[in-house]
Amino acid sequence: MRKVLKIIKTRWLSVIAFLILLIAIVGTLNYYLKDTAMIIDHKMTDVRGVFFEMLMYQSWHLIFLVPLSVMLLIIDEWHNKFKNGNIKNYLTRMSYQELKKKLFFSSLKTALIYPLVLFIFLLISVILAKGGNDISSMIEYGGYYDASTYHQFPWFIVKTTILLYIQGVLVSFYSLLFLNKTKNKILLILFTYITWIISLVALHVIPYMFLDLYFNCKIDATYLTFYLFLLYNDPKVNFLLYLLALSTVTFLLFAINYFYIYRNKEKVVITNEKEMV
Repeated sequence: MRKVLKIIKTRWLSVIAFLILLIAIVGTLNYYLKDTAMIIDHKMTDVRGVFFEMLMYQSWHLIFLVPLSVMLLIIDEWHNKFKNGNIKNYLTRMSYQELKKKLFFSSLKTALIYPLVLFIFLLISVILAKGGNDISSMIEYGGYYDASTYHQFPWFIVKTTILLYIQGVLVSFYSLLFLNKTKNKILLILFTYITWIISLVALHVIPYMFLDLYFNCKIDATYLTFYLFLLYNDPKVNFLLYLLALSTVTFLLFAINYFYIYRNKEKVVITNEKEMV
């Protein structure tokens, strides 16, 4: 019991992150059970049908809470290592390049939460549909149906897993932007989360304004939407084009962190020796 309390006391932010993740999953499941499954009296016995119905009409739980949980986990793990010059203690045991690699690899591992959530919902779908594969029940009760997606479900899951993981990496890189700028965890969380929201809005507004006003060119907003969990069930979405757009934005954020914010060891150390906000 003491060990549990000690973990909660020292890693309280991670505990909150997992609770938020649980709320996101339970909230989405509850939304499906109350607003969709109840209408059809829980009679859909097709795993793929239940899966699509559960995630197609996404509530705010998935959109806003899953990225927050990723941010909290990274901040909780790394904030104290930078806080008030603590980084100098770590640099006595490893080189700055090794520390930087650990920081970024840690972000890549935390990003696995995104595809993990997808597979949790897939497991829930198997349970709710009792492992059924009855397409007639899905059509009878008005479930989502697209032939190319439905009949190539394994490939759909592979594509979605890839895109969700990169989306998770993108979110995790936001957590690094202000990591060594403030010792106040609450402010750090707010700065990170608000920056993420503003950037999502900017990715939609700026290209529209620039291309529409100056080139009279309309673009599909789908390819600039990096926050949904099941956007990729739309057969009109070109997987490779969406992958390119998402990967480009993710790489740009990586470059800002790796080659600018954390490029100079002396600057990072001096910044963290100062009395941060």
